[in-house]
Amino acid sequence: MKTLLTACAVAALAAPFATAEMQSPQAARHVLSLDDVEITALIDDVSIITGYTFILHPDVSRTRVTVLSQAPMTTDEVFQVFLSTLRVHGFAAIPAGKGVYRVVPEQLAVGEAGIANAGPNTFITEIFSFDSFGAVEAAQMIKPLVDAQGQVVANTRSNSVVVVDYASNMPRIRNIVEQLDQDDRTEVQTLALKSVPSKEMAEILKSLLGSRDGETVHNFEVSSSPTSNSIIVRGDASMVARSINIAQQLDQAEPTRDNLRVIELNNSKAEEIVPILEKLAATMAEQRRPSENAVPMATIAHHPESNSLIISATPDTLLAMERVVEALDKRRAQVLVEAIIVEMSDDTARELGVQFLLSGTGDSATPFATTNFTRSAPNLLALAGAILTDDDLPGGSNGSPFTEAAISSLLGVNGSLLGIGGQSGDTLFGAIINAVEQDTNSRVLSKPFNMTLDNGTSSLLVGQDVPLTSGEVLGDANSNPFRTVQREQVGVKLEVTPRISSDDTIRLDIYQEVSSVFGQVGTVSPDLILNTRNISTSVLADNGEIIVIGGLIEQTEAKQNSKVPLLGDIPVAGNLFKSEGVGGTRTNLMVFIKPTIIRDREQASRVTARSYNYLRAQELLRDDTVGVGIDQFLGEVLGEPGPVGPPLE
Repeated sequence: MKTLLTACAVAALAAPFATAEMQSPQAARHVLSLDDVEITALIDDVSIITGYTFILHPDVSRTRVTVLSQAPMTTDEVFQVFLSTLRVHGFAAIPAGKGVYRVVPEQLAVGEAGIANAGPNTFITEIFSFDSFGAVEAAQMIKPLVDAQGQVVANTRSNSVVVVDYASNMPRIRNIVEQLDQDDRTEVQTLALKSVPSKEMAEILKSLLGSRDGETVHNFEVSSSPTSNSIIVRGDASMVARSINIAQQLDQAEPTRDNLRVIELNNSKAEEIVPILEKLAATMAEQRRPSENAVPMATIAHHPESNSLIISATPDTLLAMERVVEALDKRRAQVLVEAIIVEMSDDTARELGVQFLLSGTGDSATPFATTNFTRSAPNLLALAGAILTDDDLPGGSNGSPFTEAAISSLLGVNGSLLGIGGQSGDTLFGAIINAVEQDTNSRVLSKPFNMTLDNGTSSLLVGQDVPLTSGEVLGDANSNPFRTVQREQVGVKLEVTPRISSDDTIRLDIYQEVSSVFGQVGTVSPDLILNTRNISTSVLADNGEIIVIGGLIEQTEAKQNSKVPLLGDIPVAGNLFKSEGVGGTRTNLMVFIKPTIIRDREQASRVTARSYNYLRAQELLRDDTVGVGIDQFLGEVLGEPGPVGPPLE
């Protein structure tokens, strides 16, 4: 049975004040009476009263509810009763827009809980941070207090707890958190040690009292101060008193009996540390009072095989040396330096030349006239000489130098060649037009990179040793020739010395060189021309930042014009008496540097995996089924797969 009664219907004859109140939707009062009906009937009534739109999960329609009310309620109170009814049956309403709600099971609503409080029957998320209490223990104590679908997650790194629960339950949880995080019982004490190093004592107390049943005791901390050789203990009064008592007992050893240390180094070289410690020991000996000069000097040695230091000295000298060794033997960061070299060039050339020849042979009275330009090919005079008959040139044309010159001239022709020539009686004539246009585009990309330790120098060379003539001696009549040769390294060179500062800024001392063989000086000389581009500079860069360290933007244009005076200036017809060429070169060269700091094994693995994955990708793009793949090769040689992993961020 379902009835929906409104207070306005019951009191239709009430006072004018009550009638005015009912005219406002927020002021209207309603009575709900639902007995074992489908939940969709309740949702229909609530939607009519509130004006809200509800989107139902498929599991909602299978639920039956009972809501009994005798007292009239406002629209907001009706909506809160509706949310409470959903909560009793394991559902929750999630805002999905203005006046729109999604009705879903509680386990789905928990994942969408917001931070703002929208009412006591809505899921919210709150983060509690602890100063004096452990987050894991707090989560175990809070978990039974939250709703069955609520969640409690502890974060040990930040010592905080994330709670997702109904807003009505949050005040009780806040009260409990405040009581748990009280710091009234915390005590802090400092103890100066005489015999045992403070770092060693702190490790002993942490391993002895810092854990209980395999879990860390959060309300107990021990820190060391190497400068004063003291320990600082913080925690409950009983724990602090016990720690101080243990430390005092361990520190009662006779200092003079413990004057020998064997220190194994992990990152530094023992032979490099010995001179530093010897200077330190000499300085400390000079600072002692005259009555203490009888104390023997410190003895410092190293064992190369185990990379260890052996020190025999007084306790105070030992403590000072241990602090120095600890500071120097830290793991040094590495720097991956990647250089990106981009060079783009565009060379254009255009030439047009006209040559003609008119000459008489033998006893001919024809005058000799010709045009010949060095930029034009072939050589018209050489061709004319090759045409001469045996009678015109003693020795015949076989083996004639004119013939050889004509052949060489023809072999050097580029572009289009048009010509006409011959002999009419005693008159020799000829004309040649040579036209050529060249356009060369080139792009050179290279990325040399290397890895080096902080304050270490690393160099990379990928290239060849090219022989260059440095001297030549010929004896009499060209006998006993002698030539000296020196070799020049040609290729890509990268030499870097990085220095990391405290704010992760990297100073880079860089020498970058890119060289190549351009070609021979000429057709006769075997000497070579080398192209060289180098940069030597010092720059500052942030970790992972790409910066430009140098470059060249160059554009060159050249125009050459050879002509016969006066005749070459005649409009149109003057082109028959001249040869002109136009050339242009445009070069863009840029060099970029990207340094990346590598501090731990994980970062090193990711850098290695990035380069390895690039090679694997190139291999897959080639789709080369012949030969052994890089994965198979590493598996056969090293017995394990390659370093495949996520790229470096």
